[in-house]
Amino acid sequence: MIFLENYKNVLNNLPEYITEAEVNAERKVSTLIGVSGGQIVKTDVSDVTSIYVRASGNKTGYAYTEDLSEDPGKVILKAYNNGIVSDSNKTDRLNSPETAFNPQNTAKYATVKKDYAVSSPDIVEKAVSLERQVRSAVPSINTCFVNIRVDTFSSRVINSKGVDVSFTRNVVYAQVKATAEILGDSVDASCSVSAPSFAGIDSGELVDRIKNSFKNKIEAGAFSPGEYPVVLSRNVGINIMITAWQLFSGLKYCDGSTALAGKLNEYIGSPALSIIDTPYHSGTGYCFPFDCEGTTGIETVLVDKGKFTGLLHNLNSSAHLNAEPTGNAGRVALLTGNLPTDIIVTPKICHIMPGTRSADELIREMGDGVYITESYDIFHSINIGSGDFAIPCRGIVIKDGKPHHAVNALTICGNLVNLFKNVEETGNDLLIDEFLLRSYCIGSPSIRIRKLQVNGK
Repeated sequence: MIFLENYKNVLNNLPEYITEAEVNAERKVSTLIGVSGGQIVKTDVSDVTSIYVRASGNKTGYAYTEDLSEDPGKVILKAYNNGIVSDSNKTDRLNSPETAFNPQNTAKYATVKKDYAVSSPDIVEKAVSLERQVRSAVPSINTCFVNIRVDTFSSRVINSKGVDVSFTRNVVYAQVKATAEILGDSVDASCSVSAPSFAGIDSGELVDRIKNSFKNKIEAGAFSPGEYPVVLSRNVGINIMITAWQLFSGLKYCDGSTALAGKLNEYIGSPALSIIDTPYHSGTGYCFPFDCEGTTGIETVLVDKGKFTGLLHNLNSSAHLNAEPTGNAGRVALLTGNLPTDIIVTPKICHIMPGTRSADELIREMGDGVYITESYDIFHSINIGSGDFAIPCRGIVIKDGKPHHAVNALTICGNLVNLFKNVEETGNDLLIDEFLLRSYCIGSPSIRIRKLQVNGK
């Protein structure tokens, strides 16, 4: 990112009316190859550098460009002028070198490999091999698609206070989508995993996940609505947490728009529930040493054995609550098509902590109940302000710890706080997946719930 040296010169010589400014450059280099029937059916190669600028006077304004040749002074002035005409009167805080990321103070930063390279033939070979394994393991498969993507992500933050931090990470992402004929119906299954290199992609684990997905497709039967003991699959847990992490946003806590507002340091879950946000995890190739403000990503315990102990902060929310920033500044606009220039709060790798027993053991322990295998409509099913949810899903009725029949049109209903309080045990099958423009990750194991309202027929 040599072009940033020109921005650095401008930051060191700002006009008097601009009190401070910041530039965050993010480069994503990606190669994706899709294989089906042993042949390449999809290719996608991209190399995009995004430049985010914010400049403050009486107010803070933002600008965005992908034109690396654009005059840095004009881009910073554009950000400043955007602030003048903005409806918002806020003035953002910027990091100082004393509080920004320092790789020497972060031992795990050494796990980010800057020199990892892979060729297209390597990707093709891995994809063809994985498809072959899936088809061999499940002979009833009609179609199978394997996508393998290799990303290199680089980020650098510089500002007028002297901050200059950077890092590069590499991620290999593998995804399998398959369709099989089961009980006269065409049934879909999919799974994915990420790692820092090909060596970390466990093909056998992906094959097992596809096999288990098809194993869950059994003869459907009738269902009576009511409160049941429930086991949520880890995929369902992830779908819930994709929205539920917002309960722990420092910004939402400040404005009272989370169901947990005012409950910090209170017990909001059972002793079996712990939730953590961390910049690194061995279960994924993603890592987040610092956020888009240059703040070091730290491990934050959000829920400790049922106790609400932490929040996700950017510089703004941490200042409002007189707390330490946690490296959770982000720009993703959750449900809009707007260009995400404003600074908000996003997770890093937010996940429910796993337990010690397998999902099969949780189901056997449940006895009679419902195993929820899939869920849908992840954005519109949960109200973060109230905590209420009504999530469409499908599952399997369990009797004496064994699958009895499937139910394809279910809805699980309740409140997130009540759900947290009814967690009896988490499984040992933690799954972490990328989400929303690959900007953060969400993880969950299987979860055994003491009781939950399940509607269906």
